[in-house]
Amino acid sequence: MGRSKKLKNLHSVFKDKAKIIKAKFSFTNHITSSIQIAVLRATTRSARSPPPDHLISALVSFSCTTRHSAIACISTIINRLHHHYQPNAYVTLKCLLTLHHMIINGSFVLNEQISFQPMSTTSFGFLNLSRFVDDTDMQSREFSLWAQWYARFLENNLSTSTILGCYLLSKSEIEKKKENLKFSLYIDLFKEIEALVSTVEEISKAPKSLHCQKNDIIYEVTKLVGEDYRMIQYHTMIRLTELSDRVQNFSTNELNKLTRCLERLETCKERLTELFMNKRRNQSFWDLETELMAKLMWLKEDMEMKSVSLKMIEYETDQLS
Repeated sequence: MGRSKKLKNLHSVFKDKAKIIKAKFSFTNHITSSIQIAVLRATTRSARSPPPDHLISALVSFSCTTRHSAIACISTIINRLHHHYQPNAYVTLKCLLTLHHMIINGSFVLNEQISFQPMSTTSFGFLNLSRFVDDTDMQSREFSLWAQWYARFLENNLSTSTILGCYLLSKSEIEKKKENLKFSLYIDLFKEIEALVSTVEEISKAPKSLHCQKNDIIYEVTKLVGEDYRMIQYHTMIRLTELSDRVQNFSTNELNKLTRCLERLETCKERLTELFMNKRRNQSFWDLETELMAKLMWLKEDMEMKSVSLKMIEYETDQLS
C-alpha cells in the first residue's frame, strides 16, 4: 500500500512538472502561461505547506492587470481544482486557499469574475466538491472532509457577499453600510441577517479532527476563515443593532423570525469558540445577541399579555351585551 501510494505521488509529480514545461514553451499568451505555471507551483502535492506567499502575490498582481488576466486566474485555479491527475486532498485544499487569498486581495475586476461563478452552479455548488474524496490513506480522507467544508464555506461566503452588495472583508464598505442601514427596509435587513447567520452556521460545521489543525495547510485555512468570521460578526452586529432600534415596531411574525435567527447563532457559539480557540470570540458580539434575545422575549411576552387582555375584554363585552 505504501509503495503504491509513493508510485502514484511520483507519477503525479512528474505529470505536474510536464505541465509546467509545456506551459513554459507553449505559444499561448505570456501572461496566461505565467498564470498556469504560478498555479501549478502554488498547488503542489506536498502535505506540509500552504501556497507560498510570493506565488499568491504574483497571481494577485496578474489578476489586477486586465479583465482577461482576472478570468485566466480564476479559470486556471478552477481547472486545477477539478482536473488534477487523481483526487488529491492537498492539491484541492491549496487550490481553495489560493482562491480565497485572491478573493481577499484581488482587484474589483477579479471579485466581479468570481461573483459570476455561482451563476453557472450545478446542484452541488459552483466549486462542486460535495462528493470529493481522496481515499489514499486515513489522513487524505480526513483532509477531504476539510476540503468539502472549505468549498461550501467559500460558496456561502460569495453568496452572502452578493446579498450584502459588498465583499465581507471590506471595512470601508461596512462604514458605508452603517450609514445606509437606517434607510433599509425590514425585508432587506432580515434577508441579510439570514445570509450572515447561514454563513456562521457553515463555519461551525468545520470537521472536528482537531489534530489536523496542527498541519500548516489546515492552520492557514482556519486562519483565513477566522478572519472572515470576524468581519461576519461586524456585519451582523451593525444589522442587529439597527433591528434592535426598531424592535418596538415589530409584528409577532417579525419577532419570531429574528428570535429564530438568534437561536441559530447561539447553537454555533460553542463550536466556534472551540474552532478558533477563543482568538476571535468577540464577546461584545455575543453580549449584543444575548441582550437582543432578552428584549425579544420581553416584547413577545408583553404582546401575548396584551392579546390575552384584549380577548378578556371582548369576552366580557359580549357577556354584557
